[in-house]
Amino acid sequence: MAESRQPGPDAATLDLRALTGSRLLDDVPCYISIQDRQFRILEMNRKLLEDFGDHHSEHCYRVYKGGREPCVECPVARTFDDGQEHTSGETIFDRRGLPHAVIVKTSPLRDPSGEIVAVMELFADITVQKELEHRLHDSLARFRNLFDVVPCFVSVHDRDFRVVEANDRFKESFRHRLGGYCYEIYKQRHEVCPTCPVADTYADGRSHAAEEIVIDSAGRQLHVMVYTAPVRDSQGRITDVIHVGADITEMRALQEELASLGRLVGGIAHSIKNVLEGLRGGVYVVNLGLRDNSQADIRTGWEMVQRNVERLSAMIMDMLYCAKPRAPRQVPVSLPEVTRAALQLYATRAKDLGVTLEADIDDSVPSVPGEPRDIHSLISNLLGNAVDACCADEDKRKKPRVLVRIGREDQQAVIQVTDNGTGMDEETRGKLFNMFFSTKGAAGTGLGLVVARKVAAEHGGAISVESTPGEGSTFTVKLPLGGSA
Repeated sequence: MAESRQPGPDAATLDLRALTGSRLLDDVPCYISIQDRQFRILEMNRKLLEDFGDHHSEHCYRVYKGGREPCVECPVARTFDDGQEHTSGETIFDRRGLPHAVIVKTSPLRDPSGEIVAVMELFADITVQKELEHRLHDSLARFRNLFDVVPCFVSVHDRDFRVVEANDRFKESFRHRLGGYCYEIYKQRHEVCPTCPVADTYADGRSHAAEEIVIDSAGRQLHVMVYTAPVRDSQGRITDVIHVGADITEMRALQEELASLGRLVGGIAHSIKNVLEGLRGGVYVVNLGLRDNSQADIRTGWEMVQRNVERLSAMIMDMLYCAKPRAPRQVPVSLPEVTRAALQLYATRAKDLGVTLEADIDDSVPSVPGEPRDIHSLISNLLGNAVDACCADEDKRKKPRVLVRIGREDQQAVIQVTDNGTGMDEETRGKLFNMFFSTKGAAGTGLGLVVARKVAAEHGGAISVESTPGEGSTFTVKLPLGGSA
């Protein structure tokens, strides 16, 4: 004998099928059930019966979730409580145990007197949409991960040149907030760059490439190879431009080193050729003196030989110093003491040339950490250049003068060498620290200032120059004082 269906207590007073309409229940492509106050299922539509089986008079929480008691957040219970419609997102399990992500909507069913006798629960199956949503989320996560791990600076720019998105490397290197102007972030400009690949891409919709110099948050200049590409919407309109920058600073540095090596080889050959010419001239004069038994010629020739041997020795030592990177010793160096030694070294030569050497030395300046010999070489090079600049000045109305000052600014020691010699124009100043560039012609090696800058850099300092043609030059070196200063 077939088991008879036990209707809920309210079914006797309400014809639910008549109230809801049987075709509506069965034809709607959703899961629909009607439940009483005890959460028993009174009616199920055809789709619910097919996927979950016939569970009339069973508790909904057992049928849909395999639970033993009502759900904590139950929209059916809330509808019974307040008579309002409610919506929630849930996961239910069909007769095969397969999960279904659903959007649940509940509505009250009332008798003719208006009393709520049951609640209709409608489940819209969004499993496919949820799966697509998860796939989209995973795709976005993978894209974001690829976006961030790319070893380049990647940013997205709108039409106002604002950075609206950027990868981790860009954010770490430039410390920017989204929404800032690109030319402010990594160019430190206040207006759009004259040549801008982003603007070119917006203009013609094509990809563009350019080499640029940008400045990171630490103030370092980076050489970057930039590529831009348009980002389009579904209608093909350009909404943004993606900007990818590959850091080629090390490659450019290597190219510069190779170029410097080429210039070094050429400079060495040229400089040694000049010295050899001087040696050949000295030997020729000595031979004349020996042939004619002329002591004067012998002395003159021998002096030429000695002078050029000293030049060759100094040149080789400077080249060796420039060619090998090294960390100097960190011993206390008294700048007043080293400066006086350098002044004494040049005193006789300056006097013979009619150049006045003056000194303004603050003996209270603390010692700097470094290598005494290197710092002596730095000051000597600056003194020698200053004396030579005074001698090269053809203005006989002013007395040649060189002033050396040793002082202190905050936590830095300051060395200044000022002359009132020929001075230099802007073009000459721009080449001063290039290897083998010299304003002295064949008499100069073009290495003195290169050595001076290298010494300053290796001691954590820097060298700068101010000069006016016809008035003279001032070289300033700033070195950090020791920790006890």
